[in-house]
Amino acid sequence: MGREHTARELLERAVATARSEGVLEVAYRSVPYLRRRRDRLWKRLLARVGGIPAARMYLQSRRRVQSERITDADPFARLWVNPARIDSQIRTPSKRWGRVADGDWDLAVVPFDETVAFRSVEAHFQDGVPWAETTEFEQYRDRLAAGERPKGCATEAELEARFEELDTIYDRIATDGYRSQPELWADQPEYQRTVFYKWDRTIDPRLDEVTISIGRNGQLVHSDRGDHRLAIAKLLGCQEIPVLVRRRHAAWQSIRDEITATPRRSALSEQARKYLDHPDIRNDAVDDESETARYPT
Repeated sequence: MGREHTARELLERAVATARSEGVLEVAYRSVPYLRRRRDRLWKRLLARVGGIPAARMYLQSRRRVQSERITDADPFARLWVNPARIDSQIRTPSKRWGRVADGDWDLAVVPFDETVAFRSVEAHFQDGVPWAETTEFEQYRDRLAAGERPKGCATEAELEARFEELDTIYDRIATDGYRSQPELWADQPEYQRTVFYKWDRTIDPRLDEVTISIGRNGQLVHSDRGDHRLAIAKLLGCQEIPVLVRRRHAAWQSIRDEITATPRRSALSEQARKYLDHPDIRNDAVDDESETARYPT
């Protein structure tokens, strides 16, 4: 687990850097640090005043004037899905919530089990390869050498600590099952102080779930966040995990719109009926007067 540096430690590092590399280098390195401090303070403020409700209201208001670009679905509602259904990863992740987009972005995918993250997690937990010898760690080591701060880490020791946190996550899921971020927060008040909070880029750290996009035919595609946790869930054979949807294809949103706007199942098109048991549809599915539909997990 990472930790905050004390003011004295930061000052000592700044003085050492100034002596060895100059004052300009200190200023250069200070910019990303100050940005991270700003982001963390902003997130804490949003978490206290209700960042999620505020963002939800903002998206609802945008949908009224841009219905073709914003989904009708609650952007922060979790879907519980079998991780085996998420078998690919999008090449162009979406950083915004509740978006609807046309085009071929959902076709630019790679098999999830061929990603560097999955192969590194698999090598570590199934083959016993030390984190420092995995492909992903080596890539991050190269970025460190180039002066970058991958995963918010400034040293290889910090990077190792970040990867070792995955061991804790693996053990927790293997023992207690896969739990949502709000559940972890409720049971572990200090959870927010882990590295997954410190470097989180969401408006509220409780939104730090595995995120997906939904393609034109309803395919679930990993997008942006939680690739290591998704890989762990797959390796452990979890039956369900919570995910958040960042983006939906316009064609898929049209199917959602038809289902939510149709009062009777018998009035749905044949195409729409095929998706009544889809994770993104179940909560909005319609019933006939004589029958209450059951939608399997």
